[in-house]
Amino acid sequence: MPANLRHLERHAAGEPTGAVVFFHGYFGIPEDFLAFLDKIDPARRFDGYLPQAPRHVRDGRWSWFDGHAPESLEEQVAAVAAWLDSLEVEPARTVLGGWSQGGVMAYALALAPGRPRPAGVLALGAQLRIGPPLDLEPPFPPVAIGHGTADDAVAIEHARRARDILRHAGADVLYLETGIGHSIDQEIFPDLRSFLAALP
Repeated sequence: MPANLRHLERHAAGEPTGAVVFFHGYFGIPEDFLAFLDKIDPARRFDGYLPQAPRHVRDGRWSWFDGHAPESLEEQVAAVAAWLDSLEVEPARTVLGGWSQGGVMAYALALAPGRPRPAGVLALGAQLRIGPPLDLEPPFPPVAIGHGTADDAVAIEHARRARDILRHAGADVLYLETGIGHSIDQEIFPDLRSFLAALP
């Protein structure tokens, strides 16, 4: 799989503080999250990168993972990691985030054995999957988890489990739980903005 994934770029207003790389969900496209970048980073302190998943589902919509593909899940993550490395953004100044299945990818890249830790992780409506293997030894980047208790696609228990696993391992976790379904609650945007603003 090629490293040159199609992606959208949203440049910082001035000298960038760092970069935010955000992965759309299953049956998603990068354009779904252009407005989202402006909501979490209204001052445009960060360069923004919105990649498109490599696996076509239908109707011009895409997926990060395919359990029936000849490549293992670890190999599928490695292909996206190759694209991320091709951006030549400094890992220590890069926030990795994602919605739903994209959050699984963000976790996988941020915690993959042998990969540099990012500046932070945003996992929204996502689950922390132990396969492919994860490195759960400190140090960890700060992590923000957002999830709805009425989510009928990714149950709230997945978010609570991720919170507990990461906190137990020593990570600093901002946990945001609201009563919404499988979508991003507008109420958490102030907390996400504060999370980004606190990063060096």
